[in-house]
Amino acid sequence: MFFRLLLIAVLLATSACSSKTPGPGASVPKVMRGEYRVMRGDTLYSIAIRHGWNYKNLARTNGIRPPYSLKVGQVVRFDGRKSTYTANRRASSRARSRKPPPAPPSVTLRGWQWPMKGPVIRRFSSADKLNKGIRIAGTLGQPVRASLAGKVVFAVNNMRGYGNLVIVQHGTLYTSTYAHNSRLLVKEGQMVRKGQKIAEAGSSDAERVQLYFEIRQNGRPLNPLSLLPPS
Repeated sequence: MFFRLLLIAVLLATSACSSKTPGPGASVPKVMRGEYRVMRGDTLYSIAIRHGWNYKNLARTNGIRPPYSLKVGQVVRFDGRKSTYTANRRASSRARSRKPPPAPPSVTLRGWQWPMKGPVIRRFSSADKLNKGIRIAGTLGQPVRASLAGKVVFAVNNMRGYGNLVIVQHGTLYTSTYAHNSRLLVKEGQMVRKGQKIAEAGSSDAERVQLYFEIRQNGRPLNPLSLLPPS
């Protein structure tokens, strides 16, 4: 909780010093010291993005292996020191009695679907440091759907530069990002089907109703138009 409050303070300070709002893809200051204790609903991806880390680097630093499952109370460190998680006997007994959570479904680069119907008003550009996806024009409340099956690893309202934001992890390699929504319909940790309605279009932290959509492989932005079917 301390580091979440620290991150919010940094973002507010940055906002006060500049009137220019960064677009999606703007970096968050990387936390390089201290630790974070996992709370209910946290995912490795949500912890990483809030603290300026690539989730795979954070997993490697803490010795967390795919599918990157976390336990409530587990300590995630940012200073490179190894951490261990030792549950008490009662908690360990409860954990043994539970079935392990299902791993995110495996996916390939085939089968992506459009997250929302509408014209593309801004295309992908590898040279653009702030915008690493595409923008699709829409109407207020229009359905935003998961482009592939996966697990919601980040769902937050009013994130600077993104507005109401959802990130879905597909297997261990890919993520898709859906920003500027008017309303989120899923929570972190929730499994979603391909085509499932996960949000409603809006203009949160944007100049018009639109969907900012991103696909990444191992943290590297891909051109969504090369993966989506012809419109």
